[in-house]
Amino acid sequence: MSPIFLLSTDGGLLAHWRRSLGMPDAPGLDSFAALASEGVAHGSVIWLDQAVPDLPAWSDPRWAPLLACAKLIYASSFPRREQALAALDAGSAAYCHAYADAGTLRQVQEVVSAGHVWVGRELMQQLLASVQAARSVVASTWGEGLTEREREVAQLAANGASNRAIADQCGITERTVKAHLAAVFAKLHLTDRLQLALRVHGIT
Repeated sequence: MSPIFLLSTDGGLLAHWRRSLGMPDAPGLDSFAALASEGVAHGSVIWLDQAVPDLPAWSDPRWAPLLACAKLIYASSFPRREQALAALDAGSAAYCHAYADAGTLRQVQEVVSAGHVWVGRELMQQLLASVQAARSVVASTWGEGLTEREREVAQLAANGASNRAIADQCGITERTVKAHLAAVFAKLHLTDRLQLALRVHGIT
């Protein structure tokens, strides 16, 4: 398992993260300076509370060595789209609500530890809406090689629908939805829903 660091000055938040992740002994740090001097190992996962007072701007060169070796999960108690875009653009692997429920936090940890990018469904939908508003033409060839059902499932997933919602709309089981998505990822050489959304909406 990748080493984990929790960065926050909020004792309640640190307790929530440790409890939710099932990691009662995960080290907690209370400043960016402490994190920078910690000697973070390659592949480490850093949970970062946006409210930490001494966080530098993303343009600060002190971020470079951390982002080069660690996977950063940027968490905010008051999530905003602009904040999310800045964090993801800087190289964060995830952006989420700091006090999200335990299931969501564990999912974020699993996705990021596996080397993927995680964003919440609501943020994903907002990002896609922004992209759609800025683009008048969307590539129509993204689904070449997919079956009609695979294309339908992929389109719904790319628009932010959950597996349950896709299953209900298509009249199939969630297990079948997962099988279709696995086939889509393999055929399109993708690894996660974010990459799928970007492909479907003509960004990559």
